[in-house]
Amino acid sequence: MLVDMRKICKDFTMGKSQVHVLKDVDLTVEEGEFLAIMGPSGSGKSTLMNILGFLDVPTSGEYIFNGDNMEKAGDNRLADVRNKEIGFIFQSFNLLPKMTALDNVALPLMYGGVSKAKRRSIAAGALATVGLEERMDHRPDQLSGGQCQRVAIARAIVGDPKLILADEPTGALDSESGGIVLDIFEKLHDKGATIIMITHDADVASRADRIMYIKDGVLAGGDVVG
Repeated sequence: MLVDMRKICKDFTMGKSQVHVLKDVDLTVEEGEFLAIMGPSGSGKSTLMNILGFLDVPTSGEYIFNGDNMEKAGDNRLADVRNKEIGFIFQSFNLLPKMTALDNVALPLMYGGVSKAKRRSIAAGALATVGLEERMDHRPDQLSGGQCQRVAIARAIVGDPKLILADEPTGALDSESGGIVLDIFEKLHDKGATIIMITHDADVASRADRIMYIKDGVLAGGDVVG
């Protein structure tokens, strides 16, 4: 089991009130699975994604990742897991505008201490995986939205992470570009990648193996697609 969450709660303080954003979330994801989580705005899905990727910590509950209980992990350990074992894909791409596609993709490897020549070679291979080997010297403003998202996917997979987290990855794209992105996800999944994708679109979610639903901080379901 790659992801094993038990009774995860997340509360935020707003003035004198406590807002319960996640309520006793139980979630298990096996290695190699492609899971979609659906929910409306304000349902808690982005908060859940942040906790899954160690960008935030739960108020209570237990999160076991790849066999390790992360409850008492320090900041350095969490940062190391984020860099080496999690690949993030966001709706807004989050590319650095003054860097080329190649350098954007190589960035996680730089933080991981990989030599310049080696990280550029690995990054070029990741861009080839998403069909952008001929655009590696282009900056984000020289690329379409769909191409920018493919660069973001290459950046997410460049370190061969154990888990890919995609937060509304097609939300800013037209249907054709979104379809290309989902085709890439399916190819990655076929090669053994573990993917958790958050979306509000039922058609997008149908490309996954399994769909769960979150509403008012409660996660439910587990419908197998097909």
